[in-house]
Amino acid sequence: MRFQRILAFIFLGLLSILGSGCKAKTSSTPAKSVPPVTTGGSIHITGTLTYDFVSAASGKLNYTGTIQKPMRNVFVELLNAADDSVVSSTSSSDSGAYDFAITASANIKLRIYAEMKSPAVIIQDNTNGNAEYALVTPSYNITGSTVKDIRALSGWSGTNAAGSYSGTRVAAPFAMLDSVYTITKKIKVIRPTISFPQLKVNWSINNVGTAGDITIGQITTSHYNPNTNQLYILGKLDVDTDEYDNHVIVHEWGHFLEYNLSRSDSKGGSHSFGDEKDMSLAFSEGWGNAVSAMAFDPDVYYSDTSGVRQQSGFQVNLENSTITGITDTHKGWFSEISIQEILYDIYDSTNEAGDNLSLGMGPILDVLTGYQKTTPAATSIFSFIHGLELANSGLTANLNTLLSNKNIAAVTDAYGSGEANNGGWANNLPVSNLINLGGAGVAISLYGNFGVSGGVQNNYYGLYNTVFNNKYLRFTASTASTKLNVVASDTFELDVYNKGIQVGTYHYEHRTSAAAFGPFNYSFPTTAGQEYTVNVLTAQDVIWTDPIVTLTITGTTGP
Repeated sequence: MRFQRILAFIFLGLLSILGSGCKAKTSSTPAKSVPPVTTGGSIHITGTLTYDFVSAASGKLNYTGTIQKPMRNVFVELLNAADDSVVSSTSSSDSGAYDFAITASANIKLRIYAEMKSPAVIIQDNTNGNAEYALVTPSYNITGSTVKDIRALSGWSGTNAAGSYSGTRVAAPFAMLDSVYTITKKIKVIRPTISFPQLKVNWSINNVGTAGDITIGQITTSHYNPNTNQLYILGKLDVDTDEYDNHVIVHEWGHFLEYNLSRSDSKGGSHSFGDEKDMSLAFSEGWGNAVSAMAFDPDVYYSDTSGVRQQSGFQVNLENSTITGITDTHKGWFSEISIQEILYDIYDSTNEAGDNLSLGMGPILDVLTGYQKTTPAATSIFSFIHGLELANSGLTANLNTLLSNKNIAAVTDAYGSGEANNGGWANNLPVSNLINLGGAGVAISLYGNFGVSGGVQNNYYGLYNTVFNNKYLRFTASTASTKLNVVASDTFELDVYNKGIQVGTYHYEHRTSAAAFGPFNYSFPTTAGQEYTVNVLTAQDVIWTDPIVTLTITGTTGP
């Protein structure tokens, strides 16, 4: 399938959708009637590859301010125009330059993929059989060394207020590819031994914020899917397009890094600035925001454009959250805004009051790929800061200042021991309860269904991923099997983890009447001496009657 488009005054380009089975093989032999193109000579085909980049201002795409950026590290093939066989291939430089050499006059084409070979990243169309995007030039009759500059246009015509996409959006895949290159290059410079697995980014002009069939573009929102290990990016014009929202792209890539090189215990789900969320989700989303600011430093303005002509949306300063009225309303260990600002202040070289750290990305990556990956605690700001302090003991005082500014107590371990900020509900503390196997039961409380008024938690209970609906417990196993006895007032879920790996899951026990609920006994395999985390949560859609669910959990050894 091909879309024809005038890309420059003297250049006719084709945006090709190429399936993986459609690539010509580099070892193919042209038919006898096709004149060969031989490489290695003195005739050079050179040039610069660029794409249109549309910047965002205050959450709006500024088409009138479109600039050309180099296509960096993109994969390019030299084709014999007679049969499209591949003659040679290369990757462009950081300035977008490419260079092919042939021995004699020939008719050639160039095929420019929205792909990087190292690190391996491919931009593909999830609504067209996961076909890869590529730009194919018309044929050129080369008789001597020639310069062919290639520009991928945005496809936009007119002004911000009255324009439209009248042409193919050729630049879009290359813009997303370049955002990923920005962050991966920055990381490779400071930690060259880090190796990234292949990433596929799914983008289509049909991708819209509706849940359903991703093959027709119903992707819910731009997101990283740990099940496919791929990114899915919105592209529906006049609704929500994210290809030029470079902070959004890197935010989602940040989740890709977590799941492949670090660890995230986030439950996912809906979240917004100012929410009080489960601590693992808050850390994961705060990290995604912070790493996007690190990637484009000093541009710390996270823009998410949407609406008619992409002229709506929002923008927020990721260092101090001062744009468009967004503030850290509920500071704490459950706030993604608090997390993003702490992480960025640890990184950045511009220090304000209360920020005396300028560590860069290196130490942050070391914790993410080291302690955070193997901690027995659920991943959170507590486990991250504890890991950072273990590796850098001299930072404790400055880290405590950053934490205090966000109403987070000094970190003494990965479990949040000593935390005093309850987020407006006393039962949120302690952050992690200790189960003594063979000892007395531990009583905890969580929010259940909607309908209870009063208190800050009124806005959040009934959602499975809030701080009010999640409690954490921990124990150290002493035998090859451990049993938990649970008495509850209403519906719950219980999951057991060892360093992020689930070893037991007990899904919703549906209460069917007002009769006594439980007790329940759950047994699972354990390793003596290993620490385990227990996550108990509730969700509104399965609660019987109680606005608050209480549980008593007792741990014993044996089956």
